[in-house]
Amino acid sequence: MTRVQLFAFILQTQIGIAVLSFPYDLHKAAGVDGWISVLVAGACVQLILVAYALLCQRFPRQNLYQFVPIILGKWFGNVINVVYILHFTFTSCLILLMEMTFVELWILPHTNPGLIIVANFIVCLYMAKENIRIIARYNALITLLIFVMLVIMMTNFSTMDYRYLLPVGQEGLHAILLGVKSSLLSFLGFEVVLVLNSDIQAKGKSLIPPILWANGLATAFFLIMVLICNINFSPESINYIPQPVPYYLNGISLPFLERLDLLFLSIWLVKVTSTQISYLYSAGKGLGYLFHRNEHRKAIYYLVPLVCLTGIFWRSENQVQFLEQITQYDSFIILGIPIVLLLIAWMRGKRGRMPSV
Repeated sequence: MTRVQLFAFILQTQIGIAVLSFPYDLHKAAGVDGWISVLVAGACVQLILVAYALLCQRFPRQNLYQFVPIILGKWFGNVINVVYILHFTFTSCLILLMEMTFVELWILPHTNPGLIIVANFIVCLYMAKENIRIIARYNALITLLIFVMLVIMMTNFSTMDYRYLLPVGQEGLHAILLGVKSSLLSFLGFEVVLVLNSDIQAKGKSLIPPILWANGLATAFFLIMVLICNINFSPESINYIPQPVPYYLNGISLPFLERLDLLFLSIWLVKVTSTQISYLYSAGKGLGYLFHRNEHRKAIYYLVPLVCLTGIFWRSENQVQFLEQITQYDSFIILGIPIVLLLIAWMRGKRGRMPSV
């Protein structure tokens, strides 16, 4: 995997399921000052990514599952590995459930949910079992879709009113910090860089520029989404619109295109599938390390059916909310573990060896 492909991989994983409802979730926490929270959260993630890159550089051509036992010892290291595998698996399940919900609401309201699960099963199994270079090329190929999504969002300026954002800072510092917490959860996806480290062909160059550029572009994308929704809907009305992005696009009609929201959602589905494939690959990589002699393909053959089964037996609103709470709590733990690992590796002088070519 090249550094450019790493940039595309991180970017595609970050911009996924949260796109449709992120402005609403952020508004509940930070109100009209949510755009400030996005900027602060983006800056925080940049600092976290620098720590991740420093950790990866201490263990060149080794992934998370390989260098954690070196730092913490085999037993405790494998416990941490299992925690990451569960995180990636639970997140994959949540992505599938949220995708099914949005597809039923906005695209295919009368379609059997089983068909959506079958479609996900086929695509995810086909892609996630492949070599990382194949997945990376796919992510690089669809990167331009991000700019298409932005162009679609900016096709209407007639209903925008910047005064909805004024006065700046009216919600207060506490609300902005709550928005930062909400934003960090939506920015998730960058943690997969720890799993990709063993497959990156950096040729002696730093990993920091591509991953910082990826997060910077993701931050800009989410910022534009939040600003467009906040200047199109009044602060009072957005509280009653759980998916403001498709709702906003649903009211736009072009002379040559009636349903702009369906075009946007069709592109969004490609992005969501890419995010899910990334998480499935990351979980499969861990299972492959623990049980299949580093062959992630064998793990994918039972991991994908297991994730798809949640779409059948774990569909109630309470169950989805429960899974969402689990992923929220474990996400903050997952984000902090590599920073602790970096400190331990630095204090104990742990460092991996560059494998001979």
